[in-house]
Amino acid sequence: MTTQRSTQKPSVLKSDDFFSSFNQIQKSIQERAYQLFHDRDPGSGDAISDWLKAESEVLSDIDMALKDKDNEVLIEGSIDNFLPEDIEVKAEDGKFIVCGIHTEKTSGKKAGVSRKKSTQSNFYRLFSLPDSVDTGKMKVEMKNGKFTAKIPKTSH
Repeated sequence: MTTQRSTQKPSVLKSDDFFSSFNQIQKSIQERAYQLFHDRDPGSGDAISDWLKAESEVLSDIDMALKDKDNEVLIEGSIDNFLPEDIEVKAEDGKFIVCGIHTEKTSGKKAGVSRKKSTQSNFYRLFSLPDSVDTGKMKVEMKNGKFTAKIPKTSH
């Protein structure tokens, strides 16, 4: 899959912003979990297993880590196949949430038949933040598929 690189930054949402990507991802997981529930034998499985299987099918596996440093909290990860405009970030109430939805559409014509294909990749991660951070001064960047969020610590 070829992904264009963009100079746009991920969206950093404020407390009153609607977290649309997260809600879309949750809806996709919910719909897939219901489909799994509906398709299995009534006496087998359970709702938690259906939900976990749906999550594994809907979400892309990304590598992301939080590093608690002396002066800041650093959250880094490799998010290939996602553009900065595909990603939303929110940090408040001791939580850092990052999620993204990337849709790629392809089309072609072969032997007089037109074909269109759409694939969607989704992810989200939630990290607990220490009390000593200033999320209002957070800086988020994405360059060449590498995501970085720097959240300075307050001096207590």
